[in-house]
Amino acid sequence: MNRSAMLELLSKEHLALDDMQQFHHALDEAKNFDPDFVKNVGYMVAEIGEAVQAYRALDRAATSEKAAAQIHLGEELADCLAYVLKLANYAEVDLRAAYVRKMARNVDRTWEKIDTK
Repeated sequence: MNRSAMLELLSKEHLALDDMQQFHHALDEAKNFDPDFVKNVGYMVAEIGEAVQAYRALDRAATSEKAAAQIHLGEELADCLAYVLKLANYAEVDLRAAYVRKMARNVDRTWEKIDTK
C-alpha cells in the first residue's frame, strides 16, 4: 500500500479496527519496522509511561496550557493504541473479533472492588 492509499484509509469518517490494523501492516512494511513481538511490548510499555507523564502534565497545566496538554496526551495514547494494533498484527489476531468476544463476556462479569487505601 502506498503513502496515498495509507492516508486515504486514515481519512475514512468511520475508521474501524480492521482498517487500523491494515494501516499498521502497511506502515510497518513501508518503514521496515521490526516485528519482534517482545521488543514491541517493551516499546509499548515505554509509550504507556509517556502517556502517564502526559496525563500528569495535563493535570498540573494552567488553564491556558490545558488544550495543548490534552493534545499531547491524545498523541501518547494514540502511540499506545498503535502498539496494540501492531502486536495484534504480529500475532495474526483479528483485534475487532477478539474485542467483541471479550467484551461480550465482560457484560456478565463482576469484579471485586480493590481497596487502595
